[in-house]
Amino acid sequence: MTNIAIQTDSHIIKVGLKEILKDYEVFDYNKLENLQEIDLLLFEKEELAKEKVRKIRLLKNRIIPLNNDYSIIRLDTSEDSILEAIDKTLRNHIYIEEKLKELKQNRIKKYTVLKELSRREKYLIEEIIRGKSNKEISQTIYISEKTVKNNLTKLYKKLEVKGRDDLRINYYDLIIYSEENN
Repeated sequence: MTNIAIQTDSHIIKVGLKEILKDYEVFDYNKLENLQEIDLLLFEKEELAKEKVRKIRLLKNRIIPLNNDYSIIRLDTSEDSILEAIDKTLRNHIYIEEKLKELKQNRIKKYTVLKELSRREKYLIEEIIRGKSNKEISQTIYISEKTVKNNLTKLYKKLEVKGRDDLRINYYDLIIYSEENN
């Protein structure tokens, strides 16, 4: 019998997964003494991605890891997707749910664009995300407000965003990710 451990802080999700996985031997990760007896780990906590076992990460937000060596499904995915992810992961494939593949590709594209920006452009993005006005930015880097506005207009075109709010929505998680990994 295949042994599956579930790590989630949500009792409802744990109970639901146990019901879906009734054909498997299911364990609570938090009560396990030895992970070596487990064939597969379904987990939410990002730090468990380092565990040396086949695994499926349960995502509850849209922030998809850029590099991963494990399968990924949404927390609110269908029963069929869960079972397909388990089947493929147990056969040593990395399964990424269809809805997440497009999100991941968009995230990689945005990350690639960010990497190619100048230091000044990256600085402008960070300041916009922090909520600074053009005037505050201009005073900090000793350029005119008009120059800040012109630079932002060019930057918005490069990033394919409509303005400040769109930039925050589309790039906030990538900027945070970049700062945490530098």
